[in-house]
Parts: sequence; structure tokens; C-alpha cells
Amino acid sequence: MFKDKYIFNTETLRYERFNPPIRKRVADLTFYLTVVIIFATILRISFDKFYHSPKMSHFSTQNEKLKTEYKQLNDKIAKAELLLKEVQKRDDKLYRSVFDLDPIPGSVREAGYGGSQIPYGDLVSSGNKMVNNTALKLEILSSKAKVQSGYLVDLYEKARSHQKLIASIPSIQPISPADNWRITSSYGFRWDPFTNKRRMHQGIDLAGEVGLSIHATGDGIVISAIDAKNGYGKEVIIDHGFGYISRYAHLHRIDVEVGDSIKRGQHIGLLGSTGRSTGPHLHYEVIHENRTMNPRLFYYENINAEEFKAITSLASK
Repeated sequence: MFKDKYIFNTETLRYERFNPPIRKRVADLTFYLTVVIIFATILRISFDKFYHSPKMSHFSTQNEKLKTEYKQLNDKIAKAELLLKEVQKRDDKLYRSVFDLDPIPGSVREAGYGGSQIPYGDLVSSGNKMVNNTALKLEILSSKAKVQSGYLVDLYEKARSHQKLIASIPSIQPISPADNWRITSSYGFRWDPFTNKRRMHQGIDLAGEVGLSIHATGDGIVISAIDAKNGYGKEVIIDHGFGYISRYAHLHRIDVEVGDSIKRGQHIGLLGSTGRSTGPHLHYEVIHENRTMNPRLFYYENINAEEFKAITSLASK
């Protein structure tokens, strides 16, 4: 490429050495180098495309694996977001309505994320856009889940309280339907058999044979189990909580003590005729917030003997 060149001089009729200008030499050298570089680049690209090195193959495999895992992770995040939205929807439309609670405003739910404390800050610092977007999604999802979790805990406590209320309200008759008994005096004003005057009867009287089993009508705690001197004779009073109290008077025998924890349907004593009584019967009262209520409004009269037996069996366990 750089050998000496000779040209024929027609004037001297001799071959003479040719010395091209420096500019041309530089141009020629640049051209040759450019051709070599282009050729080498083409060879390298072709080689990399068709003949990967072990290291490049390893990185390529890892890269494809990471892309697949990234897609799977984003799919899981998307499913989790849909699931969270469904939980939020049920929370507002179903769960909270059951317990007569107001729906949670969307602004409150959305206010649960943001701030300087980023749970996945180590990922964000990587500088990779894909990783940063995924980390942000995880941060928002985590924060929303924490907010929803707090509301579900409140809802759970409300449900437990509601469940306890249902178990505590006096809602069965105090004597089994299988026993022979009848209502002889209803709630309301009546003629007092002892004074022969019209006065308020604050409960109902259930007449039957002495010794019939008397059962608690709701869960609660025994707060009185004495032979009262106020005309009720031997009586048991149960505090059911939530402002409810029940009284079982004129008992023949008391089979519980003050402080006992009682379950609905549990045996508490025997029907009798103690105190101011004209015959064997149970005087049964329901009191709510210090006011007597009609007991027949609280229990289901269509409970049959088998259903009542099932309730008492559960109480005995």
C-alpha cells in the first residue's frame, strides 16, 4: 500500500518516482482505515449474532428469565389489586351494611400511601425504570392493604360484639316445649290476686308442675341467686350484657350461684311456688335499660321440643 510508485515521463522518456501530496496520502490512509474498521465491525456483529460467547449466552438466559419473572410479578400485583378492590367493594356494600356502618370514603382509602417511608426503597435506588415502577406498585398496594386490614379488624370486632349480642339477648322460652306448662298471666296491667287491685304485672307467669327444669334464655352472668323477701321467693337474676337482664322467680330450687357464667338453654333451677304465689309457676321477666319489657316479644314461640333440646345440649357442653 505504501510502496514507491513510478510514472513514465514523456519528456524525459524515463520512469520517475511519484511522490503524491501529503493531503492525498492522509486521505488514502483514512479511507483504508475506515474500510478496515467497518469490515471488522461487521465481522464482530455477525459473530456476536450467530456465535455467542458462553458468558454472553449466560447473561442472555438470565435476562430472559428476569423478564419472565418480572412479568409474572406484575401479573400477581395486578391480581392482588383486583382482589383488594373486591374486598373493599364487599366491605362497603355488604359487610359494613350488615352492621349498619357507613361506607369508607375513597379519599380515605387512597390516603393510605405515600410519604418518605418507602418499603421497597432498596429497589427504587437501582435506577431501573421497570424496577422502580414495580416497587411503586408494591408500595401503593402494601399501603392500601394496611389501611383495609385496619378496617377489617374493626369490622371483626364489630362482628364479635354483634355475635355476642345475638347470643346474649333472651330469645327462647325458659321451659322446654316438651314439658307440660301454660301461660296463666301475661305482661301488663292485671288484678293482683293478693290485693285485689289493678296493678302492673312486669313479666309473664308460666304454670306447671313443681320440679320442671328452668333454663336461661340467653348467655350471661348470674348476679342474684337468693330467696328474696320482696315476694319473688327463690329467684335467679342473670345479667346478659348490652343492658339486658332476666329474672326467674318463685323457684322451688336454685341450681346456680352468683358469678356463674351461663349459656343460653342452661339449667338454672326448678319450677316452684315460693314467695307470694298462688300455685306452682315461674314468674319470668325481661328488663332492658332498667325498663321491663314483654318477654313474649323476645322469644320464638315456634321453637319445637327437638330444637329446644339441641340448645340445652349445647349449653351443657
